[in-house]
Amino acid sequence: MITPLQPRAGLPSGYPYDYERQVSLRDGRIVHIRPVVPGDVVLLAREVKEADANTLYHRFFNSAIKLDQRRLRYLTEIDYEKRFALAAFVDGEGVGIARFEPAGTGVAEVAVVVKPEWRRLGLATEMFALLEEAALERGVVEFEALYLADNHAIERVLEKRGFCGVTIDSGVARVTKKLREQFSYREHLPS
Repeated sequence: MITPLQPRAGLPSGYPYDYERQVSLRDGRIVHIRPVVPGDVVLLAREVKEADANTLYHRFFNSAIKLDQRRLRYLTEIDYEKRFALAAFVDGEGVGIARFEPAGTGVAEVAVVVKPEWRRLGLATEMFALLEEAALERGVVEFEALYLADNHAIERVLEKRGFCGVTIDSGVARVTKKLREQFSYREHLPS
């Protein structure tokens, strides 16, 4: 079920209200997905600090990552055109984040992280679908994803999302996906 949310004042210039959603996951729980805003810097810092070592290792290829204020601001101050990010919340708690960053003309690198207790419920699928829609509207025609080759969970998610052509270099896998021009968010939702 998709429910667009109502516009609110005080958000950054260019904030894409169209990407706010309330979605029902496979277990029936409702998650609020919205574009990242600069005010999320405090939440992101806390989530990174409290994240389990395995999640950090698989996302940043380093389990002891410490993000300074400059890097945290970079991750939360988004232009919503070349750089786009979404955050997922339940009762104000961050449960997932997804983003794309430019990686060449028409190409963007994509990444999704979901808290362990919120995995296998369709949240990553929802977030990937929204990122694809946003990317196509912004002229991106191909996604690439980098992940540790031993991360079989994300490998399966990416494969289900249509990523292919895996290459591995120094333990890091790279896959790509050509985005369809006539993308429909609704047709990519789990049934």
